[in-house]
Amino acid sequence: MKDALKEGKDGTIIDIEVVPNSSEFRIEYNQWSKRIRIKIRSQALKGQANKEIQAIFKEIFRDATIIKGEHNRKKSILVSSDIEKVYSKISEIIK
Repeated sequence: MKDALKEGKDGTIIDIEVVPNSSEFRIEYNQWSKRIRIKIRSQALKGQANKEIQAIFKEIFRDATIIKGEHNRKKSILVSSDIEKVYSKISEIIK
């Protein structure tokens, strides 16, 4: 799962893939794409999915900014925590 995390100059970058309009909310690791897969209920219309993604990461890490892929299912999110803390928190969620 560490493949989905990179150290950035302002924190940790998390590579994710979003599955919008899902019947359930779930966070898991996709070994094939080496990204954190997030299934969300929101649709990918008018920024609804991005708002839900940012809310989820802000709840976990206090801040989150989509830095890449705003109009794509594959996104990169910057959180201002070190890589070990991010890995630990995400590992607990994915269990």
